[in-house]
Amino acid sequence: MKNKRLSLQLLIGLSVTALFVWCIATAVAWHVVKKEAKDVFNAQQVLFAERLATSDLQNVLLGEHANFHRGGFKAQKRHYDRDALAFAIFSNKGERLLTDGDSGDKFLFKNKTGFSKEHILDDDDEWLIYWQPVGNGELVIAVGQELEYREELVNKIVFGQMGIWFAGLPILLAVAFMVIYRALKPINRLSRNVQARRPGDVSLLEADDVPTEILPLVQNLNQFFTRTSEQLERERRFVSDAAHELRSPLAALRIQTEVAQLAGDDTQTRETALAHLTQGIDRATQLIEQLLTLSRLDNLKELNHQEPIHWSEIITSLIGELYFSAQQRQIELQFEHQGDPAIKQGQPLLLAQMLRNLLDNAIKYCPQGTQVRVILQPRKILIEDNGGGVASEELAKLGQRFYRPAGQNEKGSGLGLSIVARIAELHHYRFRLENIESNGQIRGLRAIIEL
Repeated sequence: MKNKRLSLQLLIGLSVTALFVWCIATAVAWHVVKKEAKDVFNAQQVLFAERLATSDLQNVLLGEHANFHRGGFKAQKRHYDRDALAFAIFSNKGERLLTDGDSGDKFLFKNKTGFSKEHILDDDDEWLIYWQPVGNGELVIAVGQELEYREELVNKIVFGQMGIWFAGLPILLAVAFMVIYRALKPINRLSRNVQARRPGDVSLLEADDVPTEILPLVQNLNQFFTRTSEQLERERRFVSDAAHELRSPLAALRIQTEVAQLAGDDTQTRETALAHLTQGIDRATQLIEQLLTLSRLDNLKELNHQEPIHWSEIITSLIGELYFSAQQRQIELQFEHQGDPAIKQGQPLLLAQMLRNLLDNAIKYCPQGTQVRVILQPRKILIEDNGGGVASEELAKLGQRFYRPAGQNEKGSGLGLSIVARIAELHHYRFRLENIESNGQIRGLRAIIEL
């Protein structure tokens, strides 16, 4: 569908509406004026007939000295439209005694009382005639008016007034155009601002003088620009972090490959190099997987395909999965079920990955003989160990991407806790770490997930 200018649509809409209202107003006014004119003219005919009836017509027309001319007296002719009002006076036998000397001469006698629509001699137009007997029925007064005269007068009154309004319609449209133009100026300015932006410009739009009706659109655009800016920043950070973190393992892989190639007949050197090569590949694979997982989680705004979460089942399954790995490192895993949280919606796979990362860290970085407990409570999940914890100054840094405390022998990427924090955030949980202290000494580390 072809786009149209909003100002043109509003102007056309106002024009059509004004014309429609004008036509409706004209029809209503014509109907009202016609009714009022009918009442006024009918009253005029009745009053005129009553005035004639109250005069001494009987003595004038039926007396001994009555003089007739052409079948009756001729009234003095007045200077008004001959169709506006005419009268005639008849005897009860139908003899015309007195007329206005014009249209009244053409009245045909009818023995009626009140209003009736009649035709007169030599005139195809219809007349409305009021019949009133007087003098004990000896005389009949007829006062008539042509109906076409009434309609013409009504049309002159109505369309004369409506013509003035119709002539003022261009002025109304000109004023409407100016009002529309001024009202749309902020929108046009906003459009030019967006059109003039360069690629990558995600600065917020000004919303100071934007009309209230357009303000939600501007706010949504600003929110979109904010999200786009955050996403671009995440993408840049991801690319930078990936390039930085992959440089070292790839360089190590290349060195181990060259060592294996130069080993020649030295079997032990070649096997050692190949073992280091395998470890490097595993580390690079884990790093890439975690980078991709974190990138996917960063781009999520809300979770789809959520299911009811049963924490006891998830924890029991994880402990069974990691039990033998923990036994190899002489780590004891325990599950303490102290209460069931309220069942909420979420993604079980992501939540299982969140807990797996925490347990993996505990198994990987705690010394041998450590006890790791998973405690399920109605409002939180605790993962505690007695492995000595971390230094207080490093505790706040844990969870930062690619940060690993100094002195660790285990290889890692420093992304596990970042993934945990992001999964908790997507589920509207709160994740934090704290040291377990006893008698002023750090005994272990506690991960807390507040549900």
